[in-house]
Amino acid sequence: MSLVFYDIETTGVDTYFDQILQFAAIKTDAFFEEVERFEIRCRLLPHVVPAPGAMIVNGVRASQLVDTSKPTHYEMVRKIVTKLQSWSPAIFAGWNNVKFDEEIVRQALYKTLHRPYLTNTNGNSRTDVMKVVQACSIYSPGTLKIPTESPTRLP
Repeated sequence: MSLVFYDIETTGVDTYFDQILQFAAIKTDAFFEEVERFEIRCRLLPHVVPAPGAMIVNGVRASQLVDTSKPTHYEMVRKIVTKLQSWSPAIFAGWNNVKFDEEIVRQALYKTLHRPYLTNTNGNSRTDVMKVVQACSIYSPGTLKIPTESPTRLP
């Protein structure tokens, strides 16, 4: 079975109000060999006010939020659905995705009239890499080596 590792960038942390600005995913085979990549950004919905902290974390500039060369939120969600369906069945994984990414993705699917349970129906399943890392640190301390210095962020 394929694995799909994905991450999103959003306008904030409210899964009911904020919106996805960027979606990126990598499909691998069962041996973690990369098969395909997918990335898409969209422009800001007119009723959403992005949180300044989210924009700093995401590195998104105000001009990018209104760039008409980017697809609308609806167009982006349609492309995400098409891609993830073409990659299915798969195991969908991410960092803290069950508590955050999955919730905001489901809200986006629901709001755009798509079936919201894409990642855990029709042969798909999901897992949270953060929980796997936490379990490793508890049951096998020292197995994972985590750098303590922050990488330098490019301007």
